[in-house]
Amino acid sequence: MSERGSSVKGVVHAGALSLCVAVMAGCGGGEDKRIIPPDEPEIAGCTDIGALNFQRSATLDDESCAYDISRVYEIEFFDVGADPATRQVKILIQVKGEEGRGVPGLGPADFVISENGRKLGTEANLSIDPGSTPNVIPTVLLLDISSSVEGLIPQIKDAAISLVNEKNQGQAFAIYAFDKETELIQGFTEDVDLLTDAINSIRELGLFDSTNLFGGIIDVSESWQDELSVDNIVDGSLIVFTDGFHNADPSLTVQDAIDALVGTNGRLKKIYVAALNSPDLARGPLQQLTFDTEGFFEAADITELKDVLLRIQTEIVDLYNSIYLVSYTSPITNPEPRTEEILLKIAGNSNLDANARVSSTFNSEGFGD
Repeated sequence: MSERGSSVKGVVHAGALSLCVAVMAGCGGGEDKRIIPPDEPEIAGCTDIGALNFQRSATLDDESCAYDISRVYEIEFFDVGADPATRQVKILIQVKGEEGRGVPGLGPADFVISENGRKLGTEANLSIDPGSTPNVIPTVLLLDISSSVEGLIPQIKDAAISLVNEKNQGQAFAIYAFDKETELIQGFTEDVDLLTDAINSIRELGLFDSTNLFGGIIDVSESWQDELSVDNIVDGSLIVFTDGFHNADPSLTVQDAIDALVGTNGRLKKIYVAALNSPDLARGPLQQLTFDTEGFFEAADITELKDVLLRIQTEIVDLYNSIYLVSYTSPITNPEPRTEEILLKIAGNSNLDANARVSSTFNSEGFGD
């Protein structure tokens, strides 16, 4: 039974499906009918897109999600961008393991993304796209040539040459030396022959008995600026060799050196120390300098310096190769301005903390035009 001008709710049975019909007063005496579906049925299963057994149809998580215990990864988010013309969305991230080391070698199948709460399907063409963004790895090598290493300069040169011979594609080295003052030996270049000649030109005699360690770091700190965006990747590092401690300028401290290494993007630039064991070696300040990278490495004697520098190079390259530009084609074709939500995880990652996922947004204005 119904009365004009009132709202009546009834139930219409269509097979096994129940539909709720709302009859509301319309303009001019007409009636507008709206058929409302029932709530989505509760289907128990794993609802975590990062789990190995994710079920797309599940609406109620039953705590059955399974993960790969060998995968304990953290994700650092840098940037997201969208191209309306192609509906392509790009996400720049870095993946690290439990000890903060870079995790290279992941592929498209290792990443899962949901858009507005729905996991992307295969039509999204998720890919790792390293070639579409300029990539530069500036690396500064700062060598202590104070008088305490006199007689060891030839071996230091050999170790430095071994380092530049292992340069990665896109990696440019700059060479500096310091005692009481800092001297530029060679500006940034990818030319290994040029770097080798520059290293061989470092003086071996007449070394000064003063170590301006913190001053040297400050002097080279502005030689590059990191940038981590979907349009440009500059991921630099500073490698310092020393066998001693800062003594040239008592007014300078570890904090001054750290302050100088904060880039224009507000992030601390990466610093590594290749230390040579000696009676003068002050490990504490060097470990303070490298707290962010845990990049303090010590050679027991000069014969181990080459291996130490190559270990640092491996760290740098692995961290660089753990930066991923993940891209996909959004299914959205509505060109109206709208903020879309994205969630990115690593498939099977057993780290369930907030640092194991990326939650961000982009504007889909112009998509589908």
